[in-house]
Amino acid sequence: MRRRAKATLLSLVLVAGGLVAAGTATAQPAPTTTWLCNPDIANDPCDLPGDTTDLGTNSTTPAPAAVPDSGKPIDCFYLYPTVTNDVALNAPGYATPEVASIASFQAARFNTQCRVFAPIYRQTPLLMLPPALLGAAGPSIDLAYADVRAAWDNYMATENNGRGVLLVGHSQGTFMLRKLMRETFDRDAALRTQLVGAFLMGGNVETARGSTTGGDFQNIPLCTERAQFGCVVAYSTNTLRPPLSTFGNANIDLWSQRWGLPSGPGYQVACTDPAKLSGDNRPVGVTVPSAPFAFGIISILLNYTTAPEALPTSKSTWTTSRGRVVGSCIDTGGYNQYHLQFVVPQPLNEVPLLDSHLIDMNAGLDRLVSIAGQQATAWQSAR
Repeated sequence: MRRRAKATLLSLVLVAGGLVAAGTATAQPAPTTTWLCNPDIANDPCDLPGDTTDLGTNSTTPAPAAVPDSGKPIDCFYLYPTVTNDVALNAPGYATPEVASIASFQAARFNTQCRVFAPIYRQTPLLMLPPALLGAAGPSIDLAYADVRAAWDNYMATENNGRGVLLVGHSQGTFMLRKLMRETFDRDAALRTQLVGAFLMGGNVETARGSTTGGDFQNIPLCTERAQFGCVVAYSTNTLRPPLSTFGNANIDLWSQRWGLPSGPGYQVACTDPAKLSGDNRPVGVTVPSAPFAFGIISILLNYTTAPEALPTSKSTWTTSRGRVVGSCIDTGGYNQYHLQFVVPQPLNEVPLLDSHLIDMNAGLDRLVSIAGQQATAWQSAR
């Protein structure tokens, strides 16, 4: 059964928390980058093995043979979404439990394709988002982006050595990567030769209406075909129509406005179909780590999303839900989103104003990993 909760109550709770947060002082910029995931860190949150139990088929797939970092052809640079529970203008500059959980949730599955680099950045916390959308958190956003830019510069100076890069982000992480790409890859033709791709999920990537470029990026298109590299994969998911959301509509995109990114009439939020790009149009489940998500606001919202059931879990490291969905990009009423339809039913409740945002990446996660692998192979072949 699908349920839509009262948006007003949730908004009041978040605004109240945000107003409390607005009075808390912000720390000064950190002098060095702290890495959440890095090849030099043993057993970091992005190092999970790949053994998986599929509740839909009652089958278990063993973990594939581990690939040494020396055998991975590309790097992934991952920025996590809004996840921190702090009552402050900015999150702390260290790995809190919920940050570690979301890195496993979203990035660890990519470790078969790339060396994963994920910096800690002092993001705008969940409780600060309402005042941020009202324009009261510019310094908070600037500080978070300064951490991201410092981490990127550190990575390029000390780790990249000419390797191909796949950028992966979700939500706030995507907004940060949109800005980073505008300042780096989009302006630098030589650097673009190292761009394997960018998975910019749940973050309102924008193009000129009817075009694959012309919004965020002038020289980096949306991906439109299988094994295309140097391009952007981007979408936000929903399960209910018509949508009522802060994602998918360029005309009411407060998120992009607050991050200083393109929005408004003449632009369109991107939606690229992962079934087409992966070459796999079979129904997909939601794949998540079996370990419990660290307690906090996101864990509560995840439990709401799957209520009255719990998140999928098993004795394997990963679990895929029994439910199955198919999807398609639908542009209606100003919203351009990836609409999920169940072919094998399972509870999935949308969060008011956020749709099914929390599972943007995990619904069909292995298709994204497949796209990454195909892009990496094509990029290597073209060198």
